[in-house]
Amino acid sequence: MKAPRELIAYNDLKRIILEPGFCILCGACEAACPVHALRVEGNKLNYLFDCSKHMEFCPICYDVCPFTDALLLETLGFVTDAPNRRESIGYYRKIVLAQSTDEKLRELSHSGGVVTALLLHGIKTDFIDSAVVSESEEEIPIRLRPSVSLVPDDLLAAVDCKYFPSAVAKAFGKAVHEYGRAEIAFVGTPCQVRAIRKLEAWEHKIINSLKIVIGLVCLWSFSFPELAKFLEKSYGIKASNIQRIDMDKEYKVLTKDKKQISIPISEVEEHTLDICRMCEDFTAELADISVGGAHPLIDWSIVIVRTEVGEKLLEDAVKAGGIRVKSIEEEPEVYRHFVEMALLKRQYAIKEMEKRKEKGELVPPS
Repeated sequence: MKAPRELIAYNDLKRIILEPGFCILCGACEAACPVHALRVEGNKLNYLFDCSKHMEFCPICYDVCPFTDALLLETLGFVTDAPNRRESIGYYRKIVLAQSTDEKLRELSHSGGVVTALLLHGIKTDFIDSAVVSESEEEIPIRLRPSVSLVPDDLLAAVDCKYFPSAVAKAFGKAVHEYGRAEIAFVGTPCQVRAIRKLEAWEHKIINSLKIVIGLVCLWSFSFPELAKFLEKSYGIKASNIQRIDMDKEYKVLTKDKKQISIPISEVEEHTLDICRMCEDFTAELADISVGGAHPLIDWSIVIVRTEVGEKLLEDAVKAGGIRVKSIEEEPEVYRHFVEMALLKRQYAIKEMEKRKEKGELVPPS
């Protein structure tokens, strides 16, 4: 039986999500709050004032949090018209391998430049008028900040792989309220995608500006301060000298002076965000189109098309010559490995939650 909900949802959010340390800092609650009582700043969600003094009842910040039990069935409705479903991947129309035809984009990206190529095509053809993404900070490229990309050049600073939190749902609200955008592409990890879909299921007024959701395949995100300390202490790598990070069965760090260090996942695991260890979604199952690395191929992505709007954007980009695709059947090892990683994440999360329940520790409702 569910515990009774309070009239002001922040009290539930604080007790069930914030105090146990389950907040992913996506900023959906800030974007949704009708009285602007919440703000993501740095590594913390701040409660600016007592919102109960301005309203008698409000459930929204709890409802749109990606790790609460609200609106879960409603969010599935955005993808369930797809004809295929696999337990570890979710609903889908088709799965292909893809890469940008632009060599520069491939060099800038983690896995073929597909996300950037899709967004560039969308902006150039007026399919979208902006994109909410994460971009690297100039001094420390692995530290991310949310960004609203308005023109093609803005997108070149965006990253298509995320290992640290970024308040992209908050940035979506900014794209609507401050920039007046009406055809927005939202790019995020599975939890961030769930947050934007919850806003959509809630029928929040800002969601009328959402055009397409692009999901980034994600194993885990990390605490930036903790991981930075670990890398400097154990491997002598300063965060400011890290150019990029890749993660598959190893944690690979590429420095600005082109050195590559491979670190066992077991060594960095303890620096993952607590909530990530209990997340089962590897493939961003609620996105219109999901994109991830196609290991062991270099400069290719695996692309899961889930909805009609996702299919249209990909097909149009292919027809325009911005993206090339090939059948997933041509590379059975890629698909096998991808499914293996999805299952690994799900099984790990289930075991972690069972272990915590046995100890009497809290787990997220969803």
